[in-house]
Amino acid sequence: MNDICHLFGTRIRDLRKAKHMSQEELAFKASISPAHLGQIERAQKNPTLKTINEIANALDVPLTILFEYNQTNETPIKPVTLIEKIEFLLNDMSESQKQDILRIIRITKNFHHEK
Repeated sequence: MNDICHLFGTRIRDLRKAKHMSQEELAFKASISPAHLGQIERAQKNPTLKTINEIANALDVPLTILFEYNQTNETPIKPVTLIEKIEFLLNDMSESQKQDILRIIRITKNFHHEK
C-alpha cells in the first residue's frame, strides 16, 4: 500500500489509543471485524468511504480528524492550539462532564473579573 494508507492507518491507531480503545472495541463500534481494522491500521487494506465514516463515528470524532496528519514526516498532527487541546479532551467526556467543565470556566472567568 502507498504512503497515504500508512498515514491513515497510523492516524486511526493513534486516535484509537488516545481514546483508550482496543482494536476489538473500535471494530465492534464501527461494525467491522477486528482483523479488518488491524489491516487498515497496518495499511494492508484500503477502507471504503462507508467504513471510514463508521470508524469516525465509533471514535466519536469528526470525519475530517481522520485525515489530519503531516504528510512530510508521517507524524500524526497533535492538537497545537489551546482550544484544539481542550476540544480533544472534551471528545472523551460525557455531556454532564462537559457541563461541569463549563461551570468551572464560568466560575474562573467571574473570579478573574472581580480582581
